[in-house]
Order: sequence, then structure tokens, then C-alpha cells
Amino acid sequence: MTPTMRSAGYAWYLVTIAALAASPVTAQQPPLALHIHTEHAMFQVLISPGHVGTDSFVLQLMSGDGSLLPVKEATLTLSLPGRGIAPLARKATLGGDGYWHVADVPIPQPGRWHLRIDARTASQNITLEDDVEVPAR
Repeated sequence: MTPTMRSAGYAWYLVTIAALAASPVTAQQPPLALHIHTEHAMFQVLISPGHVGTDSFVLQLMSGDGSLLPVKEATLTLSLPGRGIAPLARKATLGGDGYWHVADVPIPQPGRWHLRIDARTASQNITLEDDVEVPAR
């Protein structure tokens, strides 16, 4: 990862955390943050409030150089295979802030959830995935 990519990602993270921390719901616990990257793409994900219940996701989809990725469609898929919870896919919507959003996602149990993001650009489909530990309240 280049210094420019690190700076862009870190700045986005700080601004988003500050904005979310100002809201009453997240003032008690910061959102979960996840950074997934390959040489050609990187996705930053904020999960708020970041624990069991109903959560919202903010997806920042970037190219390998840290610039916003021109995505036509994005889908978030969550599963908890260790506890028999099958994949739950939700379409993301592009917000006025340039980020993709998925609201009201049920996370019924704590544990190591598998997260996958599928993004479709004009020329390719990109899938990045990782695991995130979701705590109980």
C-alpha cells in the first residue's frame, strides 16, 4: 500500500468515526471498522453500532491507488457458518456522500462473521472478503 493510499484511507476513517461518534447511538461504542485490500482494489467498511442487533454498513470502495472506484452496483453478504447462519445478501445504495450504504442488517448472534462485498464496475466484477468479530452488546 502506498503512502497516498494509507493517508486517504486513514483520513476517511477518522472523519467517518468522528461523524458517527457524534450520534447518540454510537456515542457509547465506536463502530467496527474493517479494511480489505488487494493490489487492485480496497474496501473500507464501517459497521454501526457494531454489535449484535440491527446494524448499518458504510462501504468505501476504492481502486488500488486509493481513489474512489466507479461502481455501478454493490452487494454486501454476511454469514456465520460456524453457527449455521446461511449467507444473507443485501444490495447497497449509493449515498450522496459517494459511499455505498446498507441499512438495517440483522446480526442476531455474536461471533466471527464472514463478510463479502461484490462490486460491479463498467469493466469488471470485484469481490473482496474477510471476517469480522461482532461482539454482543
